[in-house]
Amino acid sequence: MLTVSIVINTIDRVHSLANLLESLEEQTYPLFEVIVVVGPTNDRTLAMLASYRNRVIVRDCPEANLGMSRNIGIGEARGDLVAFIDDDAVPSRRWLEQIVRIFERTDLQGTGGSVFLIHPADPRLQYRFGIISPLAEQIEVQSSPMAQLVTPGLSSCWVGRMMGTNMVFTRKALWEIGGFDEFYQWVYDDADTALRMNRAGHIVAPAKEALVYHIPASSRNRKAFTFRGRWWIQTKAGIYFNLKNGREYREAPSFIFWSCLKFLSRHLRGDFRILRAKSINWREFSGLVTGEFYGALSGLLHGLFSPRRLLFEKGSVPYAARPPEDLRPFPAGAAPPRTALDPITGHRSSIQVKAPPLRICLLSSAYPPERIEGVGRHTNLLARGLFELGHTVHVITRGAREQTSFYDGAYVHKLPVSYQRYDRLRGLNNLYANLNYSHNVHDKVESLVLNEGVQVLDSPLWQIDGLVTALRGKLPLVVRMQTAIKQISGLQKDKRDDFRLLGELEGVLAERANYLIANSIASREAIETVYRLDFSRVPCTTIPIGIVPVPDELVSPYPLKPEKDHFTILFLGRLEKRKGILDLFQAIPAVLKHFPRTSFIIAGADNSDNDRFKIKTGLTYSAYFQNHFKKEAERVRFLGYVSEEAAQDLYKKCDLFVAPSLYESFGLIYLEAMNYGKPVIGCRAGGVPEVIDHGKSGILVDPGVPKELAEAILSLLQSPLSLREMGLAGREKLIREFHYLTMAKGFEAVYKEILSTRGKGF
Repeated sequence: MLTVSIVINTIDRVHSLANLLESLEEQTYPLFEVIVVVGPTNDRTLAMLASYRNRVIVRDCPEANLGMSRNIGIGEARGDLVAFIDDDAVPSRRWLEQIVRIFERTDLQGTGGSVFLIHPADPRLQYRFGIISPLAEQIEVQSSPMAQLVTPGLSSCWVGRMMGTNMVFTRKALWEIGGFDEFYQWVYDDADTALRMNRAGHIVAPAKEALVYHIPASSRNRKAFTFRGRWWIQTKAGIYFNLKNGREYREAPSFIFWSCLKFLSRHLRGDFRILRAKSINWREFSGLVTGEFYGALSGLLHGLFSPRRLLFEKGSVPYAARPPEDLRPFPAGAAPPRTALDPITGHRSSIQVKAPPLRICLLSSAYPPERIEGVGRHTNLLARGLFELGHTVHVITRGAREQTSFYDGAYVHKLPVSYQRYDRLRGLNNLYANLNYSHNVHDKVESLVLNEGVQVLDSPLWQIDGLVTALRGKLPLVVRMQTAIKQISGLQKDKRDDFRLLGELEGVLAERANYLIANSIASREAIETVYRLDFSRVPCTTIPIGIVPVPDELVSPYPLKPEKDHFTILFLGRLEKRKGILDLFQAIPAVLKHFPRTSFIIAGADNSDNDRFKIKTGLTYSAYFQNHFKKEAERVRFLGYVSEEAAQDLYKKCDLFVAPSLYESFGLIYLEAMNYGKPVIGCRAGGVPEVIDHGKSGILVDPGVPKELAEAILSLLQSPLSLREMGLAGREKLIREFHYLTMAKGFEAVYKEILSTRGKGF
């Protein structure tokens, strides 16, 4: 088996380095050593590394020079392969396993996988199938290695390259080319090495998998996520790169000159944009421009007149093969199983675990903070709870572009809907989009199995996200049951083929599950009836949704001695028939007749297109209210879709929460209001009676009866003491019965039961 030397080059990033070393303890491939090359550091890096004595090889680099630091690592390496990863990154769990597999099956001398920048400040796919020319023209993200065989640019030569935070070469090939060029203090060292490898006849090509997650940390050269940086070093390296590689690859002198000029011009234009954006002042701008010209001159002179600064002259030192027993393995004496790591903050759950934590993939088409819906909110709370129990969680959700971030204890992978299949279903818009997205989800799940060893897939019934993966049957599947499309179609009397077929596919997904979890008894019974499920064949249990209790100081029940003589009533949810919005409209006049200073706040996205209300009336819900209830309109505010932060503020400031849904599988919105000590009014429908204790934490009314809804609101407004007592009772019930960790423990037990009966998965 191949052995690997991991080289980490670091200066003054002790916290990021500590996260990286902890993540390396979880690598599945055992035959590797870790070499940390420390530059002239001023922080606690060396003290931290002392705790890894006999496990990590530590070497000093006298300069803040990345090329020199990498060469020191190469000289110390004993593995067959030398892998480089930045100190502000963490690898996927099977990173080395995938890398070794590539080298064992190919004739490559260099490769590296995709890089995702996962910090919430700028989440994006940073690198995949990158290519570069000798004139520093580069493309960092492509859909495939063959995406652009003919690439526009000055150069006619393009070479596959890897990003410095995720690149691996055979040690023998690195020795043969003399290691890295030590002129590169910071950037372009990775691309330069790929080109020199290519010129030496070695095969270098990037790979899609073997993922690394990048969390940019500030350094001496730049301040992360700002315009502050020593950008002249980039200019210096870029000009030098053009001259050295352009001439070695025999590019036309005019092309080399023009490329150098374009490089400097691009940097100067960038400086002007920063100035115009008022991110820097004129004095700082002057310093930047001066630095750019200094860097260009330095790169020009060294590129034309200085030899490369290599580890040694090519061929002057014979390659020394070392036997596998020379390797100083990192995993020896590794810590016992630990809880999952937050790669950004370094936070771990404080609980003690005896067995390795689980690796779980949750699906949800919508997900906070960008999109707040019931299923997405439930998924988010579950992810938070599972992380606090020590497990590694991956969430797959929809997004405008492919990206990965780390949010609330989970890796959140966003996927766009790429329409590549089912052209014959184009007229059925929802079905067409959901099936294509389900295929995208399947491909991402396969990648997570390959790179992270995901063991269990958890999919909502809603929108069939997990259908294609379920049909493949390679991964144990848990399906969370909510309100079904088939139920909604019945409530809204919607007979369109689009929704009918979606409903049938939900039934297929439920039948393919290894385990079904309902969020309420009512939901379980409804889904059983709608889809005629046989729970003797597919196990099913009920686990209520739990939420995170806000701190006591944020709880704001109705005051004993109110200082105001009016009330604020909140509705929060999608504006559609199923949510009872029309019944609330009908109840508002009766309430305002007795309490004319009461304010109604209606927050949520208008869904009048999808539930066909707009087709029937020609109006959105807000416009309908303005037209038909003109007398009451000034007391009602329509806010539209609101952010997570705004929603929590609305819960906190209202006096009464009302959501007269015709059906809710559970009713998470009631819990969110109860969290702040607010009384709630809902309907005797679905799982709502399991959340609201009638007469204790709120009031239940019959669905579709506006008069009864108005009477319930008035009864509470006429008794302010009831507002307070019911609100406090609801808060107590939430903490007692609907805590997010209680919910997570229920799901954890189901996942472990599935794995114990099916094996440990992948």
